[in-house]
Amino acid sequence: MAVETTKKRKGTALLAVMNENCTSCAGSPLCEVHCPVEGCINLLYEEVPQGGLKPYRVWVDNDKCIGCQMCYSDDLTKIHQHKETGEIYYEYDGRFYDSSKKPVDPAAMPKKFQLQLIGTESEDRLDKKICPWDAIRMYEYEEGLEVSKYFYNPEKIKKVQGLDVIDEEEKERLEKAQAEGLT
Repeated sequence: MAVETTKKRKGTALLAVMNENCTSCAGSPLCEVHCPVEGCINLLYEEVPQGGLKPYRVWVDNDKCIGCQMCYSDDLTKIHQHKETGEIYYEYDGRFYDSSKKPVDPAAMPKKFQLQLIGTESEDRLDKKICPWDAIRMYEYEEGLEVSKYFYNPEKIKKVQGLDVIDEEEKERLEKAQAEGLT
């Protein structure tokens, strides 16, 4: 009898997707700096007709994204759940609050190993977005996998001198799909 193995993904049920608004921040993407996972957010280059490469946009490695939203907002409230009691704690700026959002006395706070991060939220995302071009969207994981295919296909990205590169044919295919409204 064959046993089906499913890869267990760490993090929340969310997935970051960079869309056509991404300008790669002129080759220095802000979202990449905020991402806590090495190699998750990657600068994608395009081949130029005269030869050489130029920054095109950013792509997210769907297998590495933990849905933490740190690329999306830099002022998030982290939501933790106690592994044994199920009690919810909110963490903002290093301070913890209970489920009624009242400060928790540090002596009454469970140890970090007793908590698991189950999500993030923000009261006012408009002032706190990382991306100046509004190019990042957070999706439920499965939907994000489908949507991301219209902006980057990791199987079509090649490595050139250690850089992620998209060729002209793939770039045209993606941009045509986006123009047709498949996103």
